[in-house]
Amino acid sequence: MKGAIIGDIIGSTFKNIDFEDTDFQLFKPDSAYTDDTILTIATADSILNNKDYEQTLKEWVRSFPKAGYRPKFLEWALSDHSTPYISKGDGAARRISPIGFAAQSVEEALKEAEKSTRITHNVPERITAAKAAAASIFMCKQAGTKKEIKTFIGQAFDYDFSLTVADWKKRKITPESEVSPVQPALAAFMEASDYEEAIRLAIVIGGPTNTIASIAGALAEAYFKHIPKSIIKRALSRLAPEMQAILTRFEEKYMNFSEQEA
Repeated sequence: MKGAIIGDIIGSTFKNIDFEDTDFQLFKPDSAYTDDTILTIATADSILNNKDYEQTLKEWVRSFPKAGYRPKFLEWALSDHSTPYISKGDGAARRISPIGFAAQSVEEALKEAEKSTRITHNVPERITAAKAAAASIFMCKQAGTKKEIKTFIGQAFDYDFSLTVADWKKRKITPESEVSPVQPALAAFMEASDYEEAIRLAIVIGGPTNTIASIAGALAEAYFKHIPKSIIKRALSRLAPEMQAILTRFEEKYMNFSEQEA
């Protein structure tokens, strides 16, 4: 799960920047968590404490209301009314990683991803994206090979894995393009040989880099089971104590990779 949060923090200062290659400084003074991190922590809190997804999401948004949410989403989250919020944005897939890590089966990952997504993104294409992200993370954690992940996700969700990082970069992803960040994040992960390379490739794609890097970071953490200590330290020092507390508890319960801190 920390892989997703680190990806969000690193990607936060590179939105819509066009890089020629992956040779750039990962952290800047203003690198910071965004709403992606808050919503990911909320999902983890729900799982850890068996709490309702919507209730916990609203609790965390109310505690951290200035993390960069869309105005209509923030209005909904801060409201006491139970009116449904329906978005066609990418918010569900970017908060889904704790479900993939905590699930005991791919079926559970798919079921919980849909349950969580329907709260705010009850549209078919966004449910599909969230389910694909959760299932991919689960398979990575269970030592599935990249070939196995490509086969399952490609068949289950009709995803085109022939598209490379270079292809996604040329597509110039924007909010108006309505492209799910899951597919380019998967491309970055598939081409990477370690966690850091996955993050760098995700950022090179451009567009909503914090979201793409967050999803790619979750995949890479689950698959490679190692994030350099220097990257962990520089990123997570930017979190509030209550975020750190949930992250630590979640990882101790669901992500006890012995080589993670090597």
